[in-house]
Amino acid sequence: MKKGVKLLISIVERGQGKEVIGFYSRYGVTCHFQTVGRGTASSDILDILGVGSTERDVILSFGEKGRMQRLLRQVQEEEAGIRAKGIAFSMPLTALNTLAAATLMFEGEVSKEGADMMEQNSGEGHSLVLIVVNQGHTDDVMNTARAAGARGGTIIRSRWAGSEKSENFYGITVQAEKEIIAIAAGSQLRKLIMEAVNKKHGMNTEAGAMVCSVALDQVQRLG
Repeated sequence: MKKGVKLLISIVERGQGKEVIGFYSRYGVTCHFQTVGRGTASSDILDILGVGSTERDVILSFGEKGRMQRLLRQVQEEEAGIRAKGIAFSMPLTALNTLAAATLMFEGEVSKEGADMMEQNSGEGHSLVLIVVNQGHTDDVMNTARAAGARGGTIIRSRWAGSEKSENFYGITVQAEKEIIAIAAGSQLRKLIMEAVNKKHGMNTEAGAMVCSVALDQVQRLG
């Protein structure tokens, strides 16, 4: 399909996430979730790079493919004036809630149930399923994912960091405190997990789950 939604991950110095989100929002990318991380570079490397500390702001941004491409072109321009140090990389999603995709791409009417999934490509091989869910519903969502075949997942605390005008996400109330569940799964299992979670805990429920998946290039079990 020509249109689609991309995920942009930005990792910058702690405290600079707000600057990045503001810059992205000015170019029409307004769906953001922010969490924190820690870099692993030595102090000598940090001094060379001019980076103050290992603490990081991590921003997950979702937007329509063309809008994301325009945004990244602006980021590359020196005169763009973004005052943050770090790295940003984008990737196409393999699947996404139909309701989320419609709101992000401003396309037509969507069903009130919003219980369908939109495939963006074949998604062969392994994918990383990302489930952004309202805080307090993580256990229920994870139980649904396990019932669909998931062996386990990683939970990351985050918060909604989009612009104030989009806090209702075009008619869908957005709770500020979020948790992100990350589950690695093969293509067939991915579909089962995403469909089960979206049907029971989708964006029009109290859990408000936004479900998407990203293709993994290579998966290797450790230990």
